[in-house]
Amino acid sequence: MSIAGITPAGARAQHEETMPIPDDNATAAWLCAIPCVLVVLAAGYVLGPPLGRLLTPEAGAYTFLAGSLNLVHPEPTEHARYLIALSLPLLMALAIVLTPRWLPRLPLRLVQPGVVTGVQGLFAGLVVVCYVVQVRLRFGAVYTPDGSVIQVRYFTTATLLAAGLLAGGVLLTIRQERSRMAATALLRNSRARTVAALLLAVAATAIWMLHAVQSDSTLASAPEDMRYHVGFVLDETFAVLNGLTPLVDFTAQYGSLWPFVAALPLLVFGKTALVFSLFMCTLTGLALLAIYGVLRRVTRSAVAALLLYLPFLATSLFFIGGDLVNRTTTGSFYGTFPLRYAGPYFLALLTARQLGRELRASAVYVLFLLGGLTILNNADFGIAALGATVAALVWSAGRRPPLLQVVLASTAGLLTALALVALLTFARAGSLPELHRLFDYARLFTVAGFGMLPMPELLGMHLVVYLTYVAAIGAATVRALRGARDRVLTGMLAWVGIFGLGSASYYVGRSHPATLKSLLSVWALALALLTVLVVRELAAHPKRRPTIAAMAVLLGFGVTACSLAQMPAPWAQIERLDTTFVPTGESDIGPRPLAPSTDPSTRRFIATLADGPHRFVYQPGAPVAILLRSGHRIADAYGVRNISPFTGIESAVTEQRIKEVLELLQRAGGNTVILPNPLDPDIFNVLERAGFKLLTTQGLHRYIAGKTQAIQYPWPDGGTVIKWVDTHHLHPRALE
Repeated sequence: MSIAGITPAGARAQHEETMPIPDDNATAAWLCAIPCVLVVLAAGYVLGPPLGRLLTPEAGAYTFLAGSLNLVHPEPTEHARYLIALSLPLLMALAIVLTPRWLPRLPLRLVQPGVVTGVQGLFAGLVVVCYVVQVRLRFGAVYTPDGSVIQVRYFTTATLLAAGLLAGGVLLTIRQERSRMAATALLRNSRARTVAALLLAVAATAIWMLHAVQSDSTLASAPEDMRYHVGFVLDETFAVLNGLTPLVDFTAQYGSLWPFVAALPLLVFGKTALVFSLFMCTLTGLALLAIYGVLRRVTRSAVAALLLYLPFLATSLFFIGGDLVNRTTTGSFYGTFPLRYAGPYFLALLTARQLGRELRASAVYVLFLLGGLTILNNADFGIAALGATVAALVWSAGRRPPLLQVVLASTAGLLTALALVALLTFARAGSLPELHRLFDYARLFTVAGFGMLPMPELLGMHLVVYLTYVAAIGAATVRALRGARDRVLTGMLAWVGIFGLGSASYYVGRSHPATLKSLLSVWALALALLTVLVVRELAAHPKRRPTIAAMAVLLGFGVTACSLAQMPAPWAQIERLDTTFVPTGESDIGPRPLAPSTDPSTRRFIATLADGPHRFVYQPGAPVAILLRSGHRIADAYGVRNISPFTGIESAVTEQRIKEVLELLQRAGGNTVILPNPLDPDIFNVLERAGFKLLTTQGLHRYIAGKTQAIQYPWPDGGTVIKWVDTHHLHPRALE
C-alpha cells in the first residue's frame, strides 16, 4: 500500500518498516474526518433550531391527560440535530469518492503517515474523554421515577484493563509467526469444526436466553421493569387472540406482524405466559444465530465466526437490572428482542448470503420482500434495516443487473409484502391495512414528545457508539473504492453502519442509560466486523506497527468479550424457573401485570355490560373497553372482546386516544369501560363529557373527588379496578 504520486519513494522507504503507509482513499478518509465533523457540528448548531420547529406538532394535535404531562418532553431541536448528524458518514463518503480531485492538491506534509496518526490520536483522545464524561454523568429526576440520581458507567476500569490485555494478546499472536501459523491452522475449516462451532453457538445462545424465560409465577418475582414492560408485549399477541387485527383495529407499539406468529403456539400449547415467553426466547435465539451466520460468511471460518459471535451474544444481552440470577436484559424485554431486532437480523443474514453471489433481480425481489415485511412489523427499525441492505448492495462491488430491473424487482418485493399483509388483514377483519398505524406511536413519542428524555451531554458512551458506526461506513467506502475482493465484509460494514445509525434514533429520543444498553447489540456487531478488517490487515503486514485506530478496534472488541463474564449459570436459571412464587412487598399480592383474576365476582364485574342503570349482563363475545395493561388477555380469558386499540391506559395518554376508544366502543355496540384505580382524574372528565358515569355503591353517578365511593375490585397489581358506563346507551346493541 502506498500513497501513489504523493509520497516520495525515499520517504516511503524510510517509513516502510515503522509506519503503515495507507493508500489514497484511506489517507483521504482520515484527512477529511475532522473537517467533515466541524461542518456537521456547525450545521447542527445553526440549522438545528429552525429545522426543529418544522417537527413541532400543530397546536391541539395532542391533548395530554394531566397525569401524563410530567412525561412529555418534546425534543424537536435535538431530533433535527441528529438528522443533520446522519449526514456525517455520507459527507465523508463523498469526500473519499472525490479523493483524486483534492488529495493531490494538498501540501506533501499533510499526507504524511504521521499526520494520519495524529488524526487517529485525536479521535482516540475523544473516546477517552467520552469515557471520563460518562463516568461522571449523573442522571437526575427527569430520568428516574423516584427523583433519585443514578450513574451508569457501562464498562468498569477493570473491564478496560482486561480488554487491553485481550487486545494485546491478539496483537502478539499476529506478530509472532509461530503463533500466527497455529491460529491459522485452528481457524481452518473442517466438517468437524464446522459442526462443533455451530453446536457451541446454539448451546451458548440457549444458555444465555434461559434468564428471559418466564411464567406467570416467576414474573411475580421478576425485576419491576420486567414485570411492567412485558405486559405491553404480551397484550399485543393477546389482542390478536381476542379478535383484533394490528394495522386495522389495533395499534401495536412494538410489532404488528410477529403477534400473528406468536399467537399460533399459544393456540396449540395453551395461552400462558410460559408458552409466550418460550416462543419469544426461541425467536430471539434464532435472530442472534442469524448473526452467527453473517459472521460465518464474513470470516469464511466457523471457528472464527464463533469467537466473534460469543462476545456479540454477551453484549446483545447486556445486564440492565436485577441480580445475576433474576436479571433484566434486552432479551427479557421482548419489545426489543425479538420484536424489533428479529426482522432486521434475518434480513442481515439474507443480505450477507446475497453479497457473496452475483446479484440477480430475483434476489433483489426477495430482499425487498423481507425488508417490506420488516417495515410493516416495526417501521422504526424496519426502515433502517432495509436502508442498510440497500447500502450493502451499493457499497459492495460486483456485477449488478440493469438499473431498471433492480427498480422493478425492489418495487415488486415491497408491493408483495404489502399485498401479503393486506390479504391477512382482509381475511381477518375484512379491511385493508391502515398504514398510518405504523407511525402512530412514533408520532406520539417523537413529535409530541411523550416519554422522551433529553441527551445528557454531547460526550459520553453514546458518542462512542455513533463514531463506531461512522467508522464502519468509512471503512466500507474505502474498501469499495479500493475494489476489495471480499464483497461480503465490505457490504456488511456498510449494513451495520447504516442500521446502527438508524436504530440509534431510539436512544436519541429517549436518552435513558438503559435505552443505550438495548442498542449495544448493533455496536457489538460493528466492532466484530471491524475486528475482522483489522486482523486481516495486521496479518497481511505482521511486522508493521499497528495504527491507533487498529488498537482502538481491538480494545473495543475486547470490551465486548468481557461481557461474557455476565453469562448466566444454567443451573441457577433452572432453579429459578422451578421456584414457587412467594409474595413480597415489591410483588404485592400476585403476578403482575399479566394474570387475570380468578375471582368469580371480579370476573363478573369486568365482563358484564350494563343493560339499564341497575342491571348487568354477561354475554360471550360482547364488546368491552378494558383499559388495563393486560386488558386483551383478560378479555380473552373472560370470553369478551376488548375493543381498545391500545395496550392499557398507559398507551392512551391523550384525550384524542380516549375519545377514539369510546367511539370504537359505541360503534361495536358496547357501553362499559374498565379502568385501573387509582388513576388520573383528568380521564374522568373526558368520560363524563361523553356521557359516562361511574358505577358506585349508590348506582351510576358523577365522580366527585373525595366523595364518590366507587365499586372497586382488587387486582393483582396491588390496585383495584373500577367501571364506567355510557348512560346515553344503557341498552347496548351487543345485548340485542
